[in-house]
Amino acid sequence: MDTDNSFTNLFTTIWSSLDDILLSFGVLLVSIPFFFACSRGLHQYFKCSIYISQLFNFVAVGAILIFLLGHLLGERVAVSLFGGFSVGLGYAMQPYIVSLLSGATYYSSSMIREGDQILLDDKKYVVIDNGILYICAKDSKDNIVVYLPNSMFESSPLKCIKAD
Repeated sequence: MDTDNSFTNLFTTIWSSLDDILLSFGVLLVSIPFFFACSRGLHQYFKCSIYISQLFNFVAVGAILIFLLGHLLGERVAVSLFGGFSVGLGYAMQPYIVSLLSGATYYSSSMIREGDQILLDDKKYVVIDNGILYICAKDSKDNIVVYLPNSMFESSPLKCIKAD
């Protein structure tokens, strides 16, 4: 009896693509630590800001993921997948996109720099780094490090005292 068994077809397709899947997994295992090391090197060795080093890491890892998904799924499937889920992905990633754009604004316009003080809930925080998704600051009294998401200033004003 000749029937079309979808499980058998799925297993056969995965089995025939196993080398591509393992190769993609290997590329991820090598490239992600490499990009994290490059990001750390940009910040520590080349004295780039934390924003630039995190932006490099974000773009590099994102590009390698998109490349590997396109390779594994094929061009037509990848275009359909990315086209179909782009609106949903945009809504899901909206807080991150807001944080990215806010961080880019804070960094490029020099609104917030290292050493500036941020007033939040009647506490003063000294800015350590302006990151891609957050601002790293230290409480001036308790010496506690806090990470303030850039998107938190979307609904409340950012009060900043400039360092001399």
